[in-house]
Amino acid sequence: MRLPPLIAVRFFEATARHASVRRAAQELHVTPGAVSQQVRKLEDFLGCALFERQPRGLALTAAGRDYQVACAEGLAMIGHATSRIASANRRQVVLVSCTPGFAVQWLVPRLQGFLQQHPDMDVHVGSTNRTVDLAAEGVHFAVRHGQGAYPGLQSEVLVADDLVPVCSPRLLAPRRTARVADITSARLLHDEHRGDWRLWCQAHGVADVDCEGGVVFAHSNAAIEAAVAGRGFALVRHALVQQELQARELVSVHCKPLATPLAYHLVYRPEALIDPGLRRFHAWIVAQGSNTG
Repeated sequence: MRLPPLIAVRFFEATARHASVRRAAQELHVTPGAVSQQVRKLEDFLGCALFERQPRGLALTAAGRDYQVACAEGLAMIGHATSRIASANRRQVVLVSCTPGFAVQWLVPRLQGFLQQHPDMDVHVGSTNRTVDLAAEGVHFAVRHGQGAYPGLQSEVLVADDLVPVCSPRLLAPRRTARVADITSARLLHDEHRGDWRLWCQAHGVADVDCEGGVVFAHSNAAIEAAVAGRGFALVRHALVQQELQARELVSVHCKPLATPLAYHLVYRPEALIDPGLRRFHAWIVAQGSNTG
């Protein structure tokens, strides 16, 4: 059996995934000319065209689509096998991307449990509001806040998106519960989701509140910290304040949480779970999500 040059296969897979020679070249740190040359070599080797050159870019032929699937799976298996063998005497690192608020309020407080169960593994958390390119940036898992449609990636609901207003108990009289009416005279604390207070007020029939007023924070964890400090009422994801509620650092307003069509989704490339270590992390974080009330 004659096998094609591995470098040509790599360059083809990147070009097919990006549908662009230029973006493939950027990922591979070579010139576009080098990518085009390797793709042509592969087409010559196979004796058929893998791409149709169109005015607006590249499109895979039927043969190209079939070959891309095989190449992606093959390269992933080679990569995972290489990592497994090369890291036999090294700690495995899981790279996770999520928003700063989710990292601080949900993921990091739970990580110690995973690390105790798997002392041969480390977890590196990259916190950003930017949507990372998992393949290009070498990220194994991302937690994304949205509706779950992420083309080319596996996606599963990790944590539901229930909104609850919270405040410090110091803002209330002793032993008094927080009521919806308290919000009408309170300072509102906003995170990056500026429209949430308006949605909540509409859902609960609260009309005499300035939903645009108050203090705005770039990240949800900053709004939560401000609420703990007694700076006002924050409208937050219930899953992100469970520790503060249990510790009575925050109390929730006595009302039904507002469910939204969004959620925190665990996102990863389909081939990620070939790796045993990544499967262990996946199983752990999914279980943590299931246990989030």
